[in-house]
Amino acid sequence: MSFIRGVCKLSKNIRYTGSINSILNKGVIGSTINTKTTTTTTTNNTLAYRNYCSKTSTSTSTQNNNQSGIKEVPYQFLTLTNEQWELALGKEINKNTKDFFDLTKSRTTLLRKPTFEIIQWLSKMKEQRFYKESPKDYCMVLDGVGGSGKSISLAQVAFWAQQQDWLVVYIPNASSFVNRGALTHFNINPLLFAQNNLCFNFIKQFVEVNHAKLREIKLKTKFKIELTGWESSPSKTLFDLLSSVKYDSASEIFYHFKRELNTVHEFPVLVAIDGFNYFYRPSDYGDMYDPASNLGTLSTDRLMASSLFKNITSHQISNGVVLAATTNVIPKHEMNEVIPEESILNVPIFSIYEFKLFINYLVETQYLEKAPNQETIEYYWQIASGNPRELWKALRILH
Repeated sequence: MSFIRGVCKLSKNIRYTGSINSILNKGVIGSTINTKTTTTTTTNNTLAYRNYCSKTSTSTSTQNNNQSGIKEVPYQFLTLTNEQWELALGKEINKNTKDFFDLTKSRTTLLRKPTFEIIQWLSKMKEQRFYKESPKDYCMVLDGVGGSGKSISLAQVAFWAQQQDWLVVYIPNASSFVNRGALTHFNINPLLFAQNNLCFNFIKQFVEVNHAKLREIKLKTKFKIELTGWESSPSKTLFDLLSSVKYDSASEIFYHFKRELNTVHEFPVLVAIDGFNYFYRPSDYGDMYDPASNLGTLSTDRLMASSLFKNITSHQISNGVVLAATTNVIPKHEMNEVIPEESILNVPIFSIYEFKLFINYLVETQYLEKAPNQETIEYYWQIASGNPRELWKALRILH
């Protein structure tokens, strides 16, 4: 795997280089900032990024780096334009992520250890042809305190996977699966409720982002759309199915889309779900067939769309995996009872070192006029408890 050997190609216009093991093992603790930076600006559709290099302070670390051909450990800030983000991930964006971008006034993010760990996991699963023998082979869940960067890491991985030619099903707001639009009867399974508004909008955006890949994926299951009479055949593609969507047939098409997703072999598949623990709380709906039912009591198992993506620990996607991120807006205890510990990856708060990189970036981009001294940096870090989102808020107030 070229990524593990030290080169992670994110797109045709950008290459991320460096020893991944060095980044994971030496890049956060025991390093000092090297003020030397490399800057690439955005022109047309190229990506803007900045390298921030750290030099290890011990002779042993230096010797190990020299042996691997790497003298410096790179950290990078990835900057995407709105257009680049929408081309890769769609127009819908997670609220916490949007709030962060509104604070920073740009879609610039620091590539951190959890992102690299997940990319290594994806590379490993692809190498073993998605053979699943343990819970971790099915899914990983990004967890951590609010504002630590779970949604950012999820989006970074989804963007990387798109650039690496994966078919990415990016769900930036799982909450929309449990509270968006009216419910109607679902003919295929009377126990479920159709969600035409949600499914129609999701399919339209998914086709807009993935139309080229969808044209290469042949249909492999036999079915007929009841409302329109549209029939599958081996000569038709996933694009043909999804582009035939009508509002009233959206739930039925979404149902068959998920069945087809389970059989895709033309591309590796990544389902990325943000706010995943929303699936483990009651939806905002009541049961229309039960007069005694109140709003906010209907289980998400009864909603067609959420029921298809809720069970990530034993999903049926043969050529892919699921990556989810939690939200701290709602409790997680019910989800934690289902997701095995080995499938949960903690996203930590910023270390002092990462915060220094953060400050260095803000100075270079002229958000700050000059770098604060060491004592001030440590003070900022303490009042924000190392939380990236709170750090931004503190800097906006103090500067």
